[in-house]
This record gives sequence, C-alpha cells and structure tokens, in this order.
Amino acid sequence: MVTPSEEPVTEPPYIEVRTPRPLQDDAEATKLLDDVEAATTRNQVPLLELFSFADSTDHLLMAVGTLGALGAGALRPVMVLLFGSIINSFGSTSEAGGSSDISPSVNRVARNLTVVGAVGLVTAFLQVFCWTVTASRQSKRIRSLYVNAIVTKEIGWFDVNEPMQLSSRVADATITIQDGIGSKMSDLLHFSSTVVTGIVIAFVKGWELTLILLLVVPFVAISGMLARKVIVAATHSGMQSYAEAGAVAQESLSNIRTVHMFNSVQHFIDKYAHALEGATTAGIKKSFAVGWGSGLMYMMVFLNYALGFFIGAVFIARDNLGDSTCSGSGCYNGGRVLTVFFTVMQGAMALGQAGPNLQAVYSACAAAYDVFELIKRPSLIEPTNDDQGKKLPTVSGSIDIDNGSVYPLAGMFIAKIIHLYFELQKSKHEMLHDMRYYSLALGCLAIVCGSSLC
Repeated sequence: MVTPSEEPVTEPPYIEVRTPRPLQDDAEATKLLDDVEAATTRNQVPLLELFSFADSTDHLLMAVGTLGALGAGALRPVMVLLFGSIINSFGSTSEAGGSSDISPSVNRVARNLTVVGAVGLVTAFLQVFCWTVTASRQSKRIRSLYVNAIVTKEIGWFDVNEPMQLSSRVADATITIQDGIGSKMSDLLHFSSTVVTGIVIAFVKGWELTLILLLVVPFVAISGMLARKVIVAATHSGMQSYAEAGAVAQESLSNIRTVHMFNSVQHFIDKYAHALEGATTAGIKKSFAVGWGSGLMYMMVFLNYALGFFIGAVFIARDNLGDSTCSGSGCYNGGRVLTVFFTVMQGAMALGQAGPNLQAVYSACAAAYDVFELIKRPSLIEPTNDDQGKKLPTVSGSIDIDNGSVYPLAGMFIAKIIHLYFELQKSKHEMLHDMRYYSLALGCLAIVCGSSLC
C-alpha cells in the first residue's frame, strides 16, 4: 500500500531503507535525456550486423552462395567477350574473300559458350539455393528471439511501449529483413560481380573507349546516394505507421462486441485510416526516390549507347584508314569496339539493376534497427528462472514515497525518486538492503506506475 508521507516514522517495530540512491543533481538527469536523444538519431544497423544471428551453417551457406553469385554475375561479360571473337572471325573471313576459316573459330566459340552455360547452371543454383535457405534460417531465429525478448520484459516496459503494435511489427520487420538478407542480397552480389568483371574486360580490350564511356558513372553514384537517404527515412516512417494501424485493428477486432455496443465502428474506421496516412506519405516519398533514381540510371544507359557508337566509329577509322601505324591486336576493329561497348553497357545496366536490390538491403538495415535493439536490451527481470531472488513467506507494512519529481520524455514519464522508505515489521522479517527499482526508460532508476499497474 502506498501512502503519502506526512511525518517521519518513529515507531520501534519499523525500520527505514532508502532506495534507490538519489540522483546527485538535475545535471545527471539532463545528461541522461541527451544520451537518449543521441541514441535515437541512429536509424539503421550496419550491413554486417544484419547477419549477427547467423550460425556456422549459415556462414557456410553464405560463403558458397556468395561464390555462386559472383561466378554467375561474371559470366555475362564473358559471354560478350566470346561474342566479340565471333564478330572478328566474320570480319577476317570477309576480308580474305572465303569462308573456309570461319568454321574452326565458330566451333571454338560454341564450345566455350557451352562451358559457360554449364558453369552458369551450377553457380546460379548455388546463388539462389544457399541465400534463400540461410535467409529463412536466420529470419526464423530472429523471430524467435524477438518474441522471447518481448515476453520476458518487465511490466514497466509495456507501460511505455504499445503492446498492440508488437505483433504487426514483428511480422513486417522480419519479412523485410529476410528479403534483404536473402534473394536481394544474392542479386546485389550478382550484379556487382557483373559491374566489376565488365569494367575489367573493357579496360583490357580498350582503355581509351572505356574511360570515355565511364564519364556518366559518377552521376549514377550521386543519384544513388541521394536516393538512399530518402529510402531509409521513408522505410522507418512507413513501418511506424503500419504498426500503429495494426494496433488499432487488433484492438478493435479483439473487442468487437464492445465496439458495436457503443456504436464506435465508424470511429475505429476513421482512426485506422488516419494511422495509414503516414504510411501513404512515406510510400510516396519512397516511390519517388526509387523512380527518380531508376529513371536517371536508364538515361545514363542510353547516353552511353549514343556516345559509344560514335566514339567507336572514330577509333576504327583512326586505326584502319589513312596513315595509321596501328597493327595487330592493338588496333580497334568491330569486334573489339563491340566488346568494350557491351561490357561497359553490361556493367552500367547491372548497376541500374543493382539499385532496387541495394534499396531492399537498406530497407532491411532500417527495419532491423528496432528489432535488434529490442533483442539486445536486457530485461530487468528473469521470469524463466524460478530460483532467482528470495521468497519471503509474508510481508506486512507500508511504502512511503517522499520528494519525487517527474521528467517527461517522448510520451514517457521518468520518475526521479529521492526518498523511498520501506516499513517492515522487524519482529517478523529481516532488513531489506539497498533495493533498486528500474523503469524501462533507457536505464533510468525509477518506480513506474502505468496502465498495467494503476
């Protein structure tokens, strides 16, 4: 029983225990609030932290899947390289005025393409299979830890967190995380390998033309950086809005008889629609960022087409007409120009295709922040341990709270207790030493009395 303290307790059967230790001054509370505000500015986890719940089997699957994705992505520029060899064979045969030399060259390229196809079958299978399996395993583990972290939290935690939002949040967040560490991650590695392999082959076959074609790449990188900020912010806002809407729906459906009794159906419909307004706005911003970034990338691709054909024709004319000193494989010809052009184009197009997958990975990093923070936050109780603590047979007396103050923070109230007195009958119970009460409010020492207790 909690009663106001009107005068000091002086009766012999009672003793006093002060707990928790009082804060030294208001500066300590101010510093705490500043630390809380600084912690909330970080809104996504690092990329490697997405895989922090992977075990040894998952590490093996990710390693094999990564090799498969890199190999499958590298085969696309290799195919262009073989295609350029066929073009040169056609050209040399036409210049010689016969067709007897074309069969060996074409047969050799055909055999090489068969090998490329067989390797592509294996690498593509490993890419999809390994990353899909490991994403499913890790997502299952994250769901289990997330639910376990929720049900083991102390009562005070539910006073400052909306319980109705937790079920919808665990579903939405884990699906986003699974998508980001599964197929989207494998596709991102695949297209990244295509970009690197294509650029390397292009530089080997014709560095001059490659440098000219790469002039548009910085514009693509800048657009991707700008789009990333909008995507991350919109993902957080959208998930929060969907969680609030899910809480409204769950609350109304679980109490549907009461809703009909008070004729509040329209009220909850309007409340649900209002909660979704934030998700609509966030979705528009996210779609605008994705569409704007993708459109700019495709514009760069078509500019590369125009630039590549024009400059390639100039180089061919320079090396094959007039007083050219070029000879052998160092000269630009049709096959060489097409190899350089299409490998650069493969890289540019792969860069554009990697954009949506990179967006999915960013979204997974953003969605994982709240989930991982909840999992890592230690509970102030251990409900699964029945042997913890000391069980007293009976307790009698009263609790007095004196000289307390309250600090509001983001809808929560942190009680700063200066004096807390436990009055126990000395004849029946031993003295309680240095008891501590903690609230959920990010490490603050407090006694919390919220909707679940009062």
